[in-house]
Amino acid sequence: MFSLLAIDSGNSYLKWAYFENNQCISHNKILNQEITQLSDSLSSLKQPDLILISQVSDQRIKDQISSFFKNWGSEPHWIYPLPKQCGVTNNYDNPGQLGSDRWASLIAAWHKYHASCLVVNIGTAMTVDALSGDGVFLGGIILPGPHLMWNSVLLNTQIFNNNDNYRYEVFPVETKNALYSGIIQSLVGSIERMRHLFHLHHGSPPKNCIISGGGVADILPHFDFEYTFIDNLVLEGLNIIANDMKITNQA
Repeated sequence: MFSLLAIDSGNSYLKWAYFENNQCISHNKILNQEITQLSDSLSSLKQPDLILISQVSDQRIKDQISSFFKNWGSEPHWIYPLPKQCGVTNNYDNPGQLGSDRWASLIAAWHKYHASCLVVNIGTAMTVDALSGDGVFLGGIILPGPHLMWNSVLLNTQIFNNNDNYRYEVFPVETKNALYSGIIQSLVGSIERMRHLFHLHHGSPPKNCIISGGGVADILPHFDFEYTFIDNLVLEGLNIIANDMKITNQA
């Protein structure tokens, strides 16, 4: 039985999943501010055969993760985007500069569909990445996520405070609702624009759209196109990468 501890160290949260023979048997997440609680979060797990980490958090978090696993007596493997892996071709000008979370998500999307896809992750930032029908990562956009946009408004204006009630409206007639609705429309509109551009440049819209991430709740009700929600898409991608590494090592 092959076991994997997959870790997605993001801008705000550290998420992990424990896989046995490709089945996720346990998962959790902790805030980056609570990274010292990682040992408590993982205390019930047995030592995995492989620890695979996608890390886009700051160096301080990476150092704390490294220190934890050193004390745990394990050596984690940090993933970095490659020019090609698991059937996906990385079209970035400098492939290694692509975020490892985006790379793992693209691999998970290709593994699921083997067809063209928009891959959307909504967290502290929102990324919208385009994957062609032959597995080429065409490129993508990055913009602030819903909470980052909202907090920016709170920080830089005196319009209202965070305790004010607000809601989405098609035609808002109150300032707080206008701001919130503007945030929603800008994020949804960015995804729709990428769908349109894919269609314009490739002759047809992407066959699939995957939505993932911790910031999806505000956005999902406003989509008017088909999508698939996959929780923890990065962790699913890490599991696929782990299987590819295992096969390569056995060859």
